[in-house]
This record gives sequence, C-alpha cells and structure tokens, in this order.
Amino acid sequence: MPLFTFYPCRKDGSSTAFETFEQHSDDDALVRANQVLREHSSAVEVVVWQGERRVGAVQRLGAPA
Repeated sequence: MPLFTFYPCRKDGSSTAFETFEQHSDDDALVRANQVLREHSSAVEVVVWQGERRVGAVQRLGAPA
C-alpha cells in the first residue's frame, strides 16, 4: 500500500507535526485527512502528500481559504 504523509496546518500555514499512514488510494487518504483534522484542534486544514506529489487538502468548515 502507498504511504501518505498528513500535515495538520494552523491558520498561519505552519505545521509543527506530521503523521504517516498507508492507504489504498488518494480517496482513502483524503478520508483519513478528515480524521487527522478532527484530532488536531488547532489545525484549520490537513495537507496530504504521497512522496513529492501533493494529493490534496481538507479544510475545517468555516476556516478561511
């Protein structure tokens, strides 16, 4: 299974942590990103990477774009 890296980001765009998980697909990784976002209350978004490829990001509802 591919390994994905999840970066919970604060409002200023900084990330002081990351988590890695094996996921079956990009879609599964984005579902996991929502779980990571729920676990990091100070994060407004979670950015997902697979190696050097940016997979996408999920944002907390009401978070500034």
